[in-house]
Amino acid sequence: MNWMNIADQDEKHFLKMVIEYNEKASRQYRMLSTPFYNRDWMEEVLNRYHLLTQLESYTFLGGYEYAERQVLAFGYEETYMECPIRALKITVKTGIGKPLSHRDFLGALLGLGIKRETIGDIIPTDFGAYVIVQEEMSDFIGTYLTGIGRYQKITVEEITFEEMQIESPKTKAVTGTVPSLRVDAIFALAFGVSRSEVVKLLEQERGKVNGMSVRGSQLMKVGDTGTLRGYGKMRLSAINGYTKKERMHLTIEKFI
Repeated sequence: MNWMNIADQDEKHFLKMVIEYNEKASRQYRMLSTPFYNRDWMEEVLNRYHLLTQLESYTFLGGYEYAERQVLAFGYEETYMECPIRALKITVKTGIGKPLSHRDFLGALLGLGIKRETIGDIIPTDFGAYVIVQEEMSDFIGTYLTGIGRYQKITVEEITFEEMQIESPKTKAVTGTVPSLRVDAIFALAFGVSRSEVVKLLEQERGKVNGMSVRGSQLMKVGDTGTLRGYGKMRLSAINGYTKKERMHLTIEKFI
């Protein structure tokens, strides 16, 4: 690995950690896991530097099937090793019957002085939220989290992943044609905004593909996931063919 060619410090730090943990887990016969990262971002970085095929025994863990934030564990054997992440069920009595937001829960957790990288997905519910955390943070949060915003009547309990009741993400199909697989063209179709507006948002780093900031001129491929802050999330599902004017007909899954 030529580290001088990697300009992004987050990518460099992640790759060095992966190489170190992979080697140590194999040599010392123990489990090691990374902090939480966006799963798509991890796979994109590992594939970009052709590292996935070099890893010996690794597992992505996020607590449930559709988890966006996950840890990458090395040497983990589910049958006899303790899982490095936990699920918390936070129940909040607001008295108004209105669910709190992701931001409310994240703010309360970060207010305890813990790092974002120790927290996985936060799934708001009608009773409060499910929160996935690193194993060593579970007891700490259970002890010191006494309120969410102005609401102080809360309970925090550790539950199994099987006890979480999480619905599959809902999507709707968006179809249409684009002149190319450029990010700005696909985002414009997916989110119903002009390409010029998409470009402005991307310049403000409000858009990502597979967890990484992108330019409008970059290309997407089938299976890629994109987000545009303020507009939502999408996945490029299929290229269905070409029109007579050589435009591509696409099917996009838009998360709702």
